[in-house]
Amino acid sequence: MQRFVFSDWAVEDGSFLRLNTLTLGYTLPSDLISRVGLSNFRVYASAYNVFTWTNYSGFDPEVSTRRRTALTPGVDYSAYPKSRSFVVGLNLTF
Repeated sequence: MQRFVFSDWAVEDGSFLRLNTLTLGYTLPSDLISRVGLSNFRVYASAYNVFTWTNYSGFDPEVSTRRRTALTPGVDYSAYPKSRSFVVGLNLTF
């Protein structure tokens, strides 16, 4: 087939709400950590692509398109879903 034919049979609501980045951390009080010779002690955890709330049937409501034209502004060509990742860290200052 030489041409792509688009129709409204597959049009659906692509609205979504996404929590993309979440970071929680705690810094211990300096009077507590000075006893062990530290000037700063911070523990943190970060999560990326935490949650997406949508009724969209595809993997990701932020669709990908093979070609960007005025006729195909948001055509979903079944891109892979975004990955979710977690990071845990510790910041120490002596």
